[in-house]
Amino acid sequence: MMQNQKPAAFIITLLLASSLLKGQSNVTTSFGHSFLFNMNTTEKANMVRQPVYFTIPDTAVYTVFDKINTGNPGFDATSPASAAMLGVKLNPNLTHFHSAVVPSITRNYYSFLIQDSSDAILVAMGINESNYHDYRYRVVQNDSVELVPSSPVTDLRKDYGAKHPFGFIGRFNYPGKWIVVEVYNVKNYAIREGVVFDWRTDIRPQLEQIIFAVPGNYFNLAYPSINHGYATRFDKSTNVPEDLRFPSDSVRYITFQLKKEETRAYSAHLIRQVDNRTDTLSLGLVDKHGYFEIDRGKFARPGRYELVFQRQLRNAAWDETQLLRIPFETVRPSSNTRLIKRLFLVLGITAAALLISFWTYRRAVRRMMQKLAQQKESAQLKLRSVQSQLNPHFIFNALSSIQNLMNKQSVNEANHYLTRFASLTRATLESSTQDMISLEQEWKIADNYLQMEQLRFGFSYKLIMEDSLQPVNIEVPPMLLQPLIENAVKHGIAGRKDGMIRLMAKRTDKDLQLVIEDNGKGFDPDAGTDGFGLRLSRERIQLLNSLYPGNPFAMKTVTSENGTSITITLNNWL
Repeated sequence: MMQNQKPAAFIITLLLASSLLKGQSNVTTSFGHSFLFNMNTTEKANMVRQPVYFTIPDTAVYTVFDKINTGNPGFDATSPASAAMLGVKLNPNLTHFHSAVVPSITRNYYSFLIQDSSDAILVAMGINESNYHDYRYRVVQNDSVELVPSSPVTDLRKDYGAKHPFGFIGRFNYPGKWIVVEVYNVKNYAIREGVVFDWRTDIRPQLEQIIFAVPGNYFNLAYPSINHGYATRFDKSTNVPEDLRFPSDSVRYITFQLKKEETRAYSAHLIRQVDNRTDTLSLGLVDKHGYFEIDRGKFARPGRYELVFQRQLRNAAWDETQLLRIPFETVRPSSNTRLIKRLFLVLGITAAALLISFWTYRRAVRRMMQKLAQQKESAQLKLRSVQSQLNPHFIFNALSSIQNLMNKQSVNEANHYLTRFASLTRATLESSTQDMISLEQEWKIADNYLQMEQLRFGFSYKLIMEDSLQPVNIEVPPMLLQPLIENAVKHGIAGRKDGMIRLMAKRTDKDLQLVIEDNGKGFDPDAGTDGFGLRLSRERIQLLNSLYPGNPFAMKTVTSENGTSITITLNNWL
């Protein structure tokens, strides 16, 4: 659930929030007797809109409502991050509790580090007696175990000086683990907010590998057979090289890969001992994938260096037990190297340099093309695997329908069903080996399938093809519609005397849209009541997007008690 975090902006936001809420130039490092509420506000001085945490006393929690659109000093247009208005309360004496931003789809959830194993309390001031039935919450541990499934918010309290009852989400404590608590509105999933609590105590960055980029090549430092002799000894517990030493001009840049931690942001500093002088340089933050790159300009002068990684803190603090130190030394180029450089400069062999550049470029392109071909082949294999699951699923359901008709002694209907089933099975098997079939063929498969299911359930259906389309000349992936129609029949109109299914194909600019509508009872997308075919369709669309990145597929589901509409959009397809 975690991507696209912006830790730099996050740290700046925390500083702004602290100066706003405390009215002090020195930022306190303890949590205090308070709640933290995530708000969005605009700084009047520069009119920049950004998230800010507001500190609200835990004896007057109701005052959080006074912060909304009240024109705080220096700030304007303040609004809560969501209508749920989540508030976090931690141990008042806890320090260094702020951590990284954890993105979840289109939302950013803030995380808190609780190294003293104390409790974390979460409240929802936006949930009250009039709307609590519209909200659910869930708790997931370590991004793998669902501790609390989607559950209603029923605990309404009037604590912490509140004037009216509010939603109490819970008191949590999971030493050594981390959890995500998400609160959302069942009527509008766009209204949701979450918090990450992290009780893990070992926050030292973990090194996975060091990649050296040298002219025309790159290599993993951990392998002495290919690392040019730059390092021969490594710490077995940390993977840190113990004798890293190389000529200052032999390396273009170095990439350090750390273990990716969703709930933490890491910063890097470089300690330099050059020309009998020592200084420390702040280099910035490790990126969201765990990579940090340092270019040759930072270590161009011969000397002793040490790269230090630590968890990003709001206030500077160096805890040796939580630091990752990587020392190295750079030396001057050898005399032979300097002589070769002079010869190259004197002779001016530009042509040779161009040939080397062309060879390097061609080699890189070849590698890139091979990698892309491998990725495409892997995606195609996965796609065929998903498609192979759809075919037996369809055949099993059809045979079950035939059995039901025979059990009812509806011989004529069963014979008619078998005739349609044979025709449809032949078309399905023929298309299973093809990457694409015409829209006309896909339309016929859908028509045959609807006729089959109509014999069993007695519903009505319509096939609507927009006149501007030429289905014989338009290709689509095979069996794209059948599992969605099956879902509409089985989970929508089955059992309804007035059941109706509409299948439409239409053009929207350069996009092709395929729409399946039914007037059934609808379903809850989050409850897992949708069919097997629909879940495979979602997985299949993800794989199709990896194969056709220039023509992305999208599937949108709109469902209510009055029916369901599923729209598949093939972008830039026409």
